[in-house]
Amino acid sequence: MPVVEVKITFVGVLQRVAGCREEAVSVPEETTLGGLLQELVARHGQQLEEHLLENGDLAPLATVLVNGRNALSQGGLQAKLSDGSESHVEIVVLGPPLMGG
Repeated sequence: MPVVEVKITFVGVLQRVAGCREEAVSVPEETTLGGLLQELVARHGQQLEEHLLENGDLAPLATVLVNGRNALSQGGLQAKLSDGSESHVEIVVLGPPLMGG
């Protein structure tokens, strides 16, 4: 089964939650965004899920880019991470805006 390396960039509050700015994860080629997020929650804990997911879908304040395009325009959690020709996918998780002043 072919494997792709997914490069994740955490921005804002999610960088604090994950404890890192960037991470690389190897997943089976057919993995969806939802599958990747489950893997990230398993690694980084429930707080990450609370920022990214709401009612089983992407949270309204979380912006996830797959190859520079908003995941919502690619099927949300069903978005494919790889089209088969790429072996490297970058996902930028912006998360909700930081509040306060």
